[in-house]
Amino acid sequence: MARGGSTNGGRGSQGSLIQNGEVRAIEDSTSPYFLHNGDHPGLILVTNLLRGSNYHTWRRAMLMALTAKNKLGFVDGTIPRPLSTDLLFPAWTRCNSMISSWIINSVNRDIADSLLYHDSAYEIWNDLCDRFNQGNGPRVFQIKRQLCGLVQGSLDVSSYFTTLKVLWDELKEFQPVPVCQCGGLRVWSDHQHKEYVLHFLMGLNESYAQIRGQILMMEPLPAINKVFSLVIQEERHRNIGGNSAIPVSEPLAFGSNYNAPTGSSGGSKTKRDKVTCTHCGFIGHTKDKCYRLVGYPPGWRVKSKTSNSMANNSEVINQVNANSTDQAVSSLTNDQCQQLIQLLSTQLASASSIFTDSPSTGPSISNFTGTITGEDDWEG
Repeated sequence: MARGGSTNGGRGSQGSLIQNGEVRAIEDSTSPYFLHNGDHPGLILVTNLLRGSNYHTWRRAMLMALTAKNKLGFVDGTIPRPLSTDLLFPAWTRCNSMISSWIINSVNRDIADSLLYHDSAYEIWNDLCDRFNQGNGPRVFQIKRQLCGLVQGSLDVSSYFTTLKVLWDELKEFQPVPVCQCGGLRVWSDHQHKEYVLHFLMGLNESYAQIRGQILMMEPLPAINKVFSLVIQEERHRNIGGNSAIPVSEPLAFGSNYNAPTGSSGGSKTKRDKVTCTHCGFIGHTKDKCYRLVGYPPGWRVKSKTSNSMANNSEVINQVNANSTDQAVSSLTNDQCQQLIQLLSTQLASASSIFTDSPSTGPSISNFTGTITGEDDWEG
C-alpha cells in the first residue's frame, strides 16, 4: 500500500510538473505561446495590405511584425502542431487562430476570402508564397527596368529618392552577398554605393545641374545619404528664395519718404503734388496767378510744341471731368459734359493750325484751355 501510494504520489507530482510547465509556457512573456492583453483577432499588423504585386514588401513587413510579437515560429514551421493529447495543444490552437486572423486582416479583401478555410497559419503563409512569390529572374528584370526609366520629372527630391531607395533595397534581397574576411566585400560595397550616387544624380532635373556638378567633383564621392542631404538643402533654399522675394519699389519708396521735407507727403515732387488752376484747369499755378485773368507778360509768345499741347489738352479734359470744385463744370449735366468732351476731342486734332503768335487773336482752342507752358513760366 505504501508502495502504491508512493507510486500514485509520483504520478501526481509528474502531472503537476507538466501542468506547471504548461502554465509557465503560457504566462511567460518570452514564450511564443504568450498572448499580450493587447493582442486580439482584429489587430492589423501592417498598414500596406497585400494586393498581389507588393508581395515582397508586404512579406518583409509581416516578418518584422511577427518577429516583434514572438510568433514567427508559427508561420515558418519551427513550432509544429502538437498532438491533441498534448497539454500545449490548447495554447497552440489559440495562438494559431490569432496569427491566422492577423494575416487575413493584412491582405486585400478579395485575397482574404480564399484563405478562410486553411487550418493553420503555416498553410496560409505558404499559400500566399506559392501564389505571389515571383522568381528571381522576372522580378529582378522588372526592378532594373523601372530603375532605368525612373527620373525625377514632376516629383520633388524626397519622393524621387524614396522611390529609388525602395527599388534598390528590394533588388538587394535578390543579390547574393559574398562572405569573406579579406576586405574585398568592403570594396564591392563602396562600388555599389557609388553606383547609387551616380544613378540618383543622373535622374535629377536639369535645374540641379550646378549642385550635381559640385558633387561629382568631390573626391571621393560622398555617401548616398549625404548626397541626398545636399540636394534637398538646395531644393529648400530655392523654395525660401522664391517665397521671400521683396518688391524693389517698397524700399525705394521708404527711402524717398524718409528724407521728405516737413509738410510734404513725399520726397519726390510729382504731378499729384502740384496745384491746379480752378479757372483754366492747367496744372502748375493757381487762379490768382493765371495769365488769362491777370494778363500775359510783355513779349509773351505761345510755344508751338504740338505734342506737348496734345498731352496737356488731354490732361485738361481729365481735369474738367474730375474737378468737382469747379462751379462751371459742376453745374453741367452728364449730356452736356459728354458734348463738351466730344467738342474738345474734335478741336484737338487741329490744335496746331489754330495756334497764333498773339495771345489776343480771335477764338482758338488755346484761349479756351489756357496757354501751354511749363511750371516755371507761370510763376510771377
